[in-house]
Amino acid sequence: CSSDLLINGWTIGSIDNTSGSIQFDIWVDTHANFPPTVADTITASAKPLISSTTKGQSTTLTGWTTTVPANRWIFFNIDSVSSLKLVNLSLECFRI
Repeated sequence: CSSDLLINGWTIGSIDNTSGSIQFDIWVDTHANFPPTVADTITASAKPLISSTTKGQSTTLTGWTTTVPANRWIFFNIDSVSSLKLVNLSLECFRI
């Protein structure tokens, strides 16, 4: 995106309505440092996750770097997953 973003929350959903667990990490970095790695995490210890369910969401982003500067790579890394095959992670973001 060519504008800075402010992340306000996340939503996870099992696309095929299968119950399971998944935890994501989100990495953000510049084009010059591509690809992002775990050292570029913005989630601290409050990573997006669902546990033994089909969906979840949160606006509690404790410790997150919630401002993403323009023209950054945003990677979604799966830290762990069980029983899920089709999952959507959406970020609620606003241009600032």
